[in-house]
Amino acid sequence: MSGEGFPHSDAASLRTAIVLLLPILSGMLAWASFPKVSQGYLAWIALVPLLVCILRIRTPMAAFCGGTAAGIVQFGASMYWIPAVVATYGGAPSPVAFILFLLMVAILGSFAGLACMVTRHAMNRRGRALLLVFIPAWVSLEYARSYLPFGGFPWLLTGYSLSEYARLIQAADLVGVYGFSFLVVLANVALVWLVMYRDRKWLAVVPAVVTATLVALCLAYGSAALRGWDALQPDYRVAMLQGNLSIDEPQSQLKWKYIQGYLGMADKAAAAKPDLLVLPEAPAPVIYQFDADYRETLSALARRYPLGLIFNNISYREVEGTQRYCNSAFFLDGRGAEVGRYDKIHLVPFGEYIPLQKIFFFSQTISRDVGNFYPGGRYQTVALQGRVLSALICFEAVFPELSREFVRRGSQLIVNLTNDAWYGDSSAPYQHLTMARWRAIESRRYLLRAANSGISAVITPGGRIESQTALLRQDIAVGRFAFLAGETFYIRHPGYLPILCVIITLLIVFVSFGRRVTKPEASAS
Repeated sequence: MSGEGFPHSDAASLRTAIVLLLPILSGMLAWASFPKVSQGYLAWIALVPLLVCILRIRTPMAAFCGGTAAGIVQFGASMYWIPAVVATYGGAPSPVAFILFLLMVAILGSFAGLACMVTRHAMNRRGRALLLVFIPAWVSLEYARSYLPFGGFPWLLTGYSLSEYARLIQAADLVGVYGFSFLVVLANVALVWLVMYRDRKWLAVVPAVVTATLVALCLAYGSAALRGWDALQPDYRVAMLQGNLSIDEPQSQLKWKYIQGYLGMADKAAAAKPDLLVLPEAPAPVIYQFDADYRETLSALARRYPLGLIFNNISYREVEGTQRYCNSAFFLDGRGAEVGRYDKIHLVPFGEYIPLQKIFFFSQTISRDVGNFYPGGRYQTVALQGRVLSALICFEAVFPELSREFVRRGSQLIVNLTNDAWYGDSSAPYQHLTMARWRAIESRRYLLRAANSGISAVITPGGRIESQTALLRQDIAVGRFAFLAGETFYIRHPGYLPILCVIITLLIVFVSFGRRVTKPEASAS
C-alpha cells in the first residue's frame, strides 16, 4: 500500500486515512483490554494496527502523531472520569477541567508517540527489520512514564491488561509488570513480522516462536507457583471497614460516621474474631494528633485486637519553622499505643498538591482537608508483635518501586489504604484494584486493601482476591492473611529489565545515525 496504481491524490487520501484510522483502532483495542471492559485477550493484537501504520508511513514525525493519537484514544476512553473529578472537587470550571484532561491524555499519549517515532527513525536509517526496536522502545517509555511528569503516572501499563490470567502472570516475581508489557508488545510485533517476512519462512516465524516459548515458560512457572501459594494456610484474620464516607456530606454527619459509624461497624466485625482492624483513607473531620478524645477512642478500639489498628488521618509536623500537613497511616499496637506512622511519599498531582502553581493558579486540590499536603521522606516500616509491615496510601499502589522498596526494608505485609469515592461508579476503582494485585505477586506478600467506598479486598501472594466488597456501599471485608519473609528475584534486582530496554533503545538510536537506507521503506510487503 505505497500508493502504486492509484492517482496521486487518491493515494495521498488513502495514506491519510491509514494514519488516522489505524492508531485510533489500536487505541480502542487497548482501552477494551483494561477494566471495566476487561477483554484482556485483545492486548495480544491491540498494537497491530499501530505497527502497520508505522510501516506504511515514511517520516518519524508522522509516526509520532500516529502513536500519540493511539495513546490519546486509549487514555481518553480509560480515564473519562477525570474531568468530572477535577470540576467537582478541584474547583476548576468544567471547560477548564476538560482542557486539563485533554492536556493530560496528550502527554500520556506522547510516550507511545515517542516509541513510534524512534522505531520509524531506526527503520528509515537501517531498514524495516528495525521494527523490532519498537519492543524495547515501548517498554522504555512506559518506564519513563513511571517517573515523568510530576513524579510519574504509570496508570494502565500494557502488562496490566493480562491481570485476569493468574497462571500466566506469576512470573511477575521475576520480571515485574514491565516484563509482561514486553511480552505483549513482542506478541504484537511477531504478528506483523509474520506478514512482513512471509516470503522468508524461517525468518518470519522467529519472533512468533520466541513469543510462544516465553508464554509456555510463564504458564509452566505459573502453574508451579500457584500450587504453592494456593496451598498456603494463613494464620491471621483481618477486618477492613468500608464506611463509604463522602466529603459532600454535612460535617456533623461525616464526623458521626467517622467515629460512631466505624465503632458500630467494628462491633459487627467482632464475630469474625479479627486479629487486626484496618480503617481506610477517608475524609477526616477530626485530626488524630489534635483531638485527645479521638485518640483515646482509637486507642481503646485498638486494644480489642491482638495486632491492633491501622488507620489513615492527617498528621502535622514542623518543617523549617512552617506547619506542614501529611497524608499519613498510623499504627496502634494491641495495647493501644502508637508504634509508628508513615507519611505518604508519592502525592497525587492536583489531588493533594498543585504542581507549577504559577501556571495552575486557578485550581485547588481535590482533597479539601488542608490544601497542599507535604510529602513524606521515609520508607517507614512498623513492627506489630514482632511482625514488620508497611502501608501504601491511595495510588501509591500503582508504583512498583514503592512496594519494592518497603519489602527490601523488611516489610512482611503490605496494607493499602485508599479512598476511591471521588471516582464514583466509574472504571477507576476497578483499574486501581487491578494494578494493586500486581504488587502482591511481584513481592510475594499479602496485600490488604482497605477502600473507603470500595473495592476493599484481601489479595494473596498469588494475586488472587480472597475477600472482596462491593462498590459504593458500607461493608466489611474479612479475610485471612500471613506475614511472609524473603525477597523475590524482582525485589532483589529492581528495574533490570526496563533499564536494559532503555540501554538497547538508546544504542539502536545512536547506531541508526550511522547511515541511511537508500529510500525510506513504507510498505510491509
